[in-house]
Amino acid sequence: MADLLAIGTSGVLAHQTLLSTTSNNISNVSTEGYYRQSTQVYTNNINQGCGRTETTRVIDTYNQRELLRDNAQVGYYDTIKSSLSTIDTLLSDSATGLSSSITDLFASIQSANSNPTSVANRNELLGSCETFVNKVNTLSSNIEQEYLDTNQKIEETVATINQLLDGIYTMNQQIAKGAGQGDSSSYLQMMDERDRLISELSNYMDIKTVKQDSGATLVNLTSGQTLVLNDGCAQLAVSVSSLDDSEYGLKFTYGGQYTSLKTDVGGKLGGYFEACSNLKKVQSQLGKIALTLADSLNQQNKNGLTLENKVGGDIFTLPTQNVTSTSTTATMTMDFIPGKSSNITGNDYLFTVGAGNTYTLYEKIDGEFVEKETGNITGNNLTFEEYGFSISINGTLATNDKFLVQPTIDFGNTFDAIITHPEDLAFASVVRGSQNSQNQGNATIALNGVTNTDANSAFTIDAQDRISLNTDAPTKIVVDDNANYQVYDANNNLIGTAPQSTNGQNIMANLVDAGGNLVFADAATYPGYDFSISGVVKTGDSFSIELNTDGFADNSNGILMQDLEQAKLVQGQTNRTISESYSALVSDVGTDIKVATINYDAAVAKQEQTKTLNESVSGVNLDEEASNLVRFQQCYSASAKIISAAQTVFDSLLGAMG
Repeated sequence: MADLLAIGTSGVLAHQTLLSTTSNNISNVSTEGYYRQSTQVYTNNINQGCGRTETTRVIDTYNQRELLRDNAQVGYYDTIKSSLSTIDTLLSDSATGLSSSITDLFASIQSANSNPTSVANRNELLGSCETFVNKVNTLSSNIEQEYLDTNQKIEETVATINQLLDGIYTMNQQIAKGAGQGDSSSYLQMMDERDRLISELSNYMDIKTVKQDSGATLVNLTSGQTLVLNDGCAQLAVSVSSLDDSEYGLKFTYGGQYTSLKTDVGGKLGGYFEACSNLKKVQSQLGKIALTLADSLNQQNKNGLTLENKVGGDIFTLPTQNVTSTSTTATMTMDFIPGKSSNITGNDYLFTVGAGNTYTLYEKIDGEFVEKETGNITGNNLTFEEYGFSISINGTLATNDKFLVQPTIDFGNTFDAIITHPEDLAFASVVRGSQNSQNQGNATIALNGVTNTDANSAFTIDAQDRISLNTDAPTKIVVDDNANYQVYDANNNLIGTAPQSTNGQNIMANLVDAGGNLVFADAATYPGYDFSISGVVKTGDSFSIELNTDGFADNSNGILMQDLEQAKLVQGQTNRTISESYSALVSDVGTDIKVATINYDAAVAKQEQTKTLNESVSGVNLDEEASNLVRFQQCYSASAKIISAAQTVFDSLLGAMG
């Protein structure tokens, strides 16, 4: 009878546990992070009946780890996609983007050229300049704000990650302490909560886990850095660049001093850092485009005459840019070299001071600073014409001082239109050519263009912006007996001869002396203008070059301004026009978003697939649990009847003995 009672009792207790487990599964069918529990009943190897029971969570370890990776991928691409989408809309929208403004600006130049003396047309052009500036200012400001907002999200994400790491470590400690109660409900709930925290952490960083015999789970970055160990957890912090306080980095500590950590940590945090890098590049490229257009129009306007017979001035400002540094004894500013905007790359530069008053200049290419040149620091001003800028040093430099030069990142915020009077637009060329009325041939002279009116040209500009030709400037062309083109200055001194083989084209550029050497090494610089003669020339034909005084109806310099629309001004792997460069910028941002979207969709599909697999193993199936509930109830009742039968038999035996 004792064996029968023991068998029945063990059956009742075992199925009571099974019923409890099944009930718990049904109750938590919608609980986030809950893993289905399963109770195993072991055979009683000593006596008959049920042996011990053990309740565990049903987990597919591979799927669980795969889901952590999937979460990180989804978080990473979703962050990049959402961070760039706002800027993409602003850049590509016709109301906020630059495409229409660039087109309108050159259309206004064309309209003004059709009637160069029309003040109304000139005013329309000034309005187009203002509109262009305002749109660039707004775009650059919005990009910068998005960058700062993303930095704020980095700070918030780091704070969230630290809370999760602390929570995971705390749960690990509690789980390790309760290791002896492995099948208790509270113990299993602690493991569920710990794994839920790990799953949430995987949205923010790409992590991997290592299970411990104690039940604890160690957490590492996939790159190897430890985040959670048995004796503590790491803490992350945002680091600020010593050269740029808007550029964030990442550092972490594990019970000691903070050390730097790479920012490609995956997940949302890695996505925010990547988005910041992209936003910074977009702002620099926008500034580069605006700078190139502004500088090019400035230079062309300075090569013409205004309605007041003055040489033209700048249309736009090219503001001095601040330079950040680690120096405590010196400061630095950067200026653009007028006319050299096509040399601007849009990249950042690092200027370092070495021993013996030397310097090294690095250019940031694909995220890394690459050494470009070294030299001696002489004076307080250094010119880097190859890169389109110069720097001014204030104070005393010290060895190991570093200066970060970012030529175009802030240009879009700071430049402006400065011409306010329509008369100041210089559509007429500074010089003009004419053929002698007594010429025997029918050839005519035409200006190729004025390319330079600075101090190193053939022109002199006084304090009132009045321009004059120097006495040694080319002012007359005469055809000799061999149909060569002899060029003379104002004092009738022979400067040089353009051979007949040139057919009168680009005479100044082809001018040679008696020895056959070029007279002007660079005619675009000196004299700063060139002419071509077309048609049939006869010996003795002459052509004059003079200032274009009162040539208000002339639009030849305005045409050159208009031609800038098709000029390949913007530097790149392939030089582009202003419009092409802006379209490429919009396209690059759109491509980044498209790639991020494709990868995001793929990552979500993979995540859903892994979730489905995980759910099929660890999720609660109500149909299965309901079936188990009925089965375990029947087994429980049957075990109870065994006890009842044993009791009846026992009572009958007692009665027979009495």
